[in-house]
Amino acid sequence: MKAFEGMKVFEKMKFKNLTIKNRIVRSATHSHLGNLDGTISDEELDMFEELASNDIGLIIAGQFFVSKKGIVRPGSNELAEDYQIERASKIIARVRPYGTKVIAQLNHAGAKAYPEDNKVGPSVIELEKDKPAREMSVDEIGSVIEDFIDAAYRAKSSGMDGVEIHCAHDYLLCEFLTPSFNKRTDKYGETYEGRFLIVKEIIQGIKIKCGSDYPVFVKVNSNAADENEQYTSDLKKMIPEFKRLGVEAVEFSGSNFIHMKYSDHNYFVESAMNIKGNTDIPVVVVGGIRNFADMEAVLEAGVDMISISRPLIREPDLITRLKNGQEKAKCTSCNKCFVVGKKRCVFNKD
Repeated sequence: MKAFEGMKVFEKMKFKNLTIKNRIVRSATHSHLGNLDGTISDEELDMFEELASNDIGLIIAGQFFVSKKGIVRPGSNELAEDYQIERASKIIARVRPYGTKVIAQLNHAGAKAYPEDNKVGPSVIELEKDKPAREMSVDEIGSVIEDFIDAAYRAKSSGMDGVEIHCAHDYLLCEFLTPSFNKRTDKYGETYEGRFLIVKEIIQGIKIKCGSDYPVFVKVNSNAADENEQYTSDLKKMIPEFKRLGVEAVEFSGSNFIHMKYSDHNYFVESAMNIKGNTDIPVVVVGGIRNFADMEAVLEAGVDMISISRPLIREPDLITRLKNGQEKAKCTSCNKCFVVGKKRCVFNKD
């Protein structure tokens, strides 16, 4: 009997409105391969097919930015305009023969937006030295909410199996949820309810426009760099609220993932399960998952699906390699994939 046979990671995952062939997720990441008009490139289509052909059950595609004013760099994928639907739909055609499902991650870069005059946040934020983001008006917040709702409808129109709302990694919605960033004193700040309101209104709007059964995932940090006690307290209140809003699952990452060492494994599991508590909502966790032993440990801890990003940049066929006896992922967590552009991994020979 092969070592991987009978493992929980290869069991089906049944959400309320979506069934996945196994428990393996490719977590969303900027591909550096997008066309300058915001559409999916041929290289990206090849990338998605390679992932699907190597036992990835669920691909979280993107990030797709919901506004041309909210991209993080030129060549970002978008679902900000109707003309971008057609190319996005080609992802589905490429992965369906392998039984893989795809959801679109929707995002607004906020204080990370490109160029500098597009940088906005819930309050004045300076993530880059001498490049502050200005505080958004209530009208601008309303426009961004509509941008997310419209982008979700485009994702559905393209055939995507659902959407994930990106509320992590210091992008706009994360900035609203994080007390150290959100210093507003109006209805979109000051209290837990205020900090959560923009996300709540986005989810409610998507459910109205796309249908109550259209799957919506949410990605959040499991910690915060500052005021972590308050952030954690807030997030513990949000999890049951996500359940009430009809969210399919919550994917947990963390604010400090780029600082984790290669020797660290499964580093957000404990905080994710602490935040989830007794709430009956499926949980996906990304971070430091490098081999089958890691995957099984994460699932045994009560997590429903394991999520992988950087190791799949270096080895899109990682699961196949592990099945064939490779001990663990070759990714060293050097994080150079964030800056090397189309090559994606400094170890890739091409």
